[in-house]
Amino acid sequence: MSNIRIQHKNKTKIIAGAAFLVFMTSSNVALAASTSWSSQPAWASGESTRRSHLIKESNNLSPFSPASNNVSLDVGQTFLLGDLSGRYSNNIGAKLHYTYGVSDMFGFDSSLGYSSHSGASDTLSFSCSSLNAGIRMNLSWYDKVIPHMVLGLGFYRPSYSFGEISDSAILFGLHMGPGVDLELTKQMFFGTQLTFHDIFGYNRIATNGQKIDFGGVYSSFLLRAGVTF
Repeated sequence: MSNIRIQHKNKTKIIAGAAFLVFMTSSNVALAASTSWSSQPAWASGESTRRSHLIKESNNLSPFSPASNNVSLDVGQTFLLGDLSGRYSNNIGAKLHYTYGVSDMFGFDSSLGYSSHSGASDTLSFSCSSLNAGIRMNLSWYDKVIPHMVLGLGFYRPSYSFGEISDSAILFGLHMGPGVDLELTKQMFFGTQLTFHDIFGYNRIATNGQKIDFGGVYSSFLLRAGVTF
């Protein structure tokens, strides 16, 4: 009888030990699975930090600040100067403007502009398209007002029309001028800019034998409204 009881106790201990071993093993497996699926891997942690940093930067963006993209539509008066002013009239011009904020002081400035002008007679007309790029320099920051200067180079395409005859050329030139912008909100701004343009021109004889002086100088005074992102 005593041997039977001892064997029964040993069997009970073996079963209890086996049950404890199975429980610990299953617990470790569950813990390992939980750790590998619920926790972030190293690359995810770094990506999360980078994403939060970018979100923080985007929340701190304001017009023409570092890493900002600024797009505006500029509309205003185009004033012809020199020989152009004696043959053609001033007119409204427009420009699509883009500026990328490189630092607190400097930015990359680019624009695509167009203006059309009537001549002294119905048969004469002049128009000019421009594609400019350059540097924007923020002179100072007064509360939400930003005075600045722009200097750059670009391509110009003056077109002349003499009745049934028209001619055009693609030329190089420079532009420069002051401006001022006002931050309306973190995503919107309003401003104005006075720009002087000098087109490096040359003379050419048209098909009707008339001498055309391609090039010239003009200035533009434009108002603009834009968005920042």
